[in-house]
Amino acid sequence: MAPDISLPSTDRLDLEVPAPELLVLSLSALLWLVLLQGWLPGLGSPPAGLEAPMSAPGVPEAIAAANGLGGVAAYLLLWGTMMLAMMLPSLLPVVRKIREEVCASRSVFGSAIAAFLGAYGLAWTLVGAVPLAVAVLVPIRALLTASAFGISVAALVVGGLLAFAGVYQQTALKRDLLARCGRCHSVPHRPESARMARDGLSYAANCIGCTWPLFALMVALGSMNVLVMVGLTLVVSIERLAPDETAAARALGVVLLGAAVFTLLFGVPAV
Repeated sequence: MAPDISLPSTDRLDLEVPAPELLVLSLSALLWLVLLQGWLPGLGSPPAGLEAPMSAPGVPEAIAAANGLGGVAAYLLLWGTMMLAMMLPSLLPVVRKIREEVCASRSVFGSAIAAFLGAYGLAWTLVGAVPLAVAVLVPIRALLTASAFGISVAALVVGGLLAFAGVYQQTALKRDLLARCGRCHSVPHRPESARMARDGLSYAANCIGCTWPLFALMVALGSMNVLVMVGLTLVVSIERLAPDETAAARALGVVLLGAAVFTLLFGVPAV
């Protein structure tokens, strides 16, 4: 098995953006444009009685679940596009490493990076089945608009998720997964597409394990809320690209814990 190669901090903060990195950033920008312009297939008709914008918590999941396989497929496509748009900027160190080790031939690098990113995006797309399954078992929208004993359930749920995410940021598991996200396997000079696809799946598994509490929080705040999406993109990119990713993750964890206390005391801010 090829050894993991750590990426120096200076490589992560290199201000010169060579063609492969520019390609990745351009792809991210294109996916954001697709999302913001609504160019993907719609989720279908909303169920009776659901009158809330798509950005509201639980609304996309409720609409998708109410429209059968067509709604599920459209949701997974929307989720996968959204996740890839958000995660691509944090992949710059990995793309740089692949560019350095793979043959400079455009066809060789193109097929290698396409296989890697395709498998990476597929893994994140499949993760979209989780919030859909939760929505089938628990009506997210109804839950987050309810109250118990005069206390907003949304404040309890969001506050609890913020607290959990903040604590998770401080754990050894988070540090280990984040360290893996800062390195990639050495690859052959002319790698097979199957090899790069396996690497993409492996790297996606690390990313999912590293960030899933943040994206569980995103569902509770509104999985299609643009402000939440932008905020989490910045959070993920900062902790991956910072010179000291562990310190950055811990600092973000403290911020999340502070946000949890605020939410439990004063409710969920409008976003």
